[in-house]
Amino acid sequence: MKITQVNVYDLRYPLVEPFANSRVWTKVRTAGVVEIVTDAGITGWGEGLHASDRAAVEAVLIGRDPFDVEVIWQDLYARGWGDIAAMSAVDIALWDVMGKALDMPVYRLLGGAFRDRIPAYASGLFKKEKPDVTGALMDEAKGYVDQGFPAVKMKIGFGEAYDVVNVAAVRKAIGDSVLLAVDANCGYDVATAIDVGQKILENDLFWFEEPISTDDVDGYVEIRRALKVRIAGGEMLCGRLAFRDLIQKRGVDVVQPDISVAGGFTECRKIAAMASANHVRLLPHMWGSSIRLAATIHWQATIPDAPEAVHPVPSLFEFDMTENRLRTDLAREPIRAVDGYVPVLQRPGLGIEIDREVLEQYAV
Repeated sequence: MKITQVNVYDLRYPLVEPFANSRVWTKVRTAGVVEIVTDAGITGWGEGLHASDRAAVEAVLIGRDPFDVEVIWQDLYARGWGDIAAMSAVDIALWDVMGKALDMPVYRLLGGAFRDRIPAYASGLFKKEKPDVTGALMDEAKGYVDQGFPAVKMKIGFGEAYDVVNVAAVRKAIGDSVLLAVDANCGYDVATAIDVGQKILENDLFWFEEPISTDDVDGYVEIRRALKVRIAGGEMLCGRLAFRDLIQKRGVDVVQPDISVAGGFTECRKIAAMASANHVRLLPHMWGSSIRLAATIHWQATIPDAPEAVHPVPSLFEFDMTENRLRTDLAREPIRAVDGYVPVLQRPGLGIEIDREVLEQYAV
């Protein structure tokens, strides 16, 4: 089997209602999608943080055996095309092809699943232009609990007044039995992160995500020592080398690679091994289209509980609850969380079929 064609799609979905994290207002959801076609009639799909350079990818891929996935990854990187966030799409598409060729879901190629469904946390609670911001956040959070989610994550980093009031309000809305994580999206400096962190810890937080920029490893170590809460981060790091110091210096308790940013299945397996060797828990980040959602499910299904226990800390899956037709409509059969769990996909490859009408509708 040989690769005969590569197609690249730059997808953009304009939001009906914009929302903000601590750094930016989001008005458009995007995805860089790669389609790899083979002479066996098998097509694989992958997603990167942004669109790939088609000519550069074709120069490496055309005529190659898709099963040479490790060699292809290194060739793309070695030829100076070191955009790992875009290479991720190529890698995911190759694993999709391999799974379809062998009539196996990707998780089986990765070594098998530790679970057939994954407990999920509802990832939302962004800042929106509302007359009553706090009330809107409480209603949204309560809605996730009513859907059966055992955990939720909200956005903070908007200043002490906003964070202290709204974290307490969300905790009140969801009750004491639901896990609550907060995410500052690198919106603070070290001193402010510690100050605000100390004031919101009374709300029984499960983790404090990305309080500062992830390139400040020493800052993460300082925050982790100062606050009695799990520190998480790493969603925008590209490639295993970018994770090395953060993991080895124990800057985080939970490391969060994104499979469509960090390098696809091939590179993320190495990041997972590094985290395991350093006793750092790994829970993938997920915020993308149906393709990234499916790929993350396959990968997270293969990540063992660490440590093993009768009642282990749950392998929580990030289920994006924001408006995004690239996630809800790009696959012909949408992937849904049911009673707070995401089922592990069982069909060959990534286990999804792309709706080409939706693909073309949002392709730039």
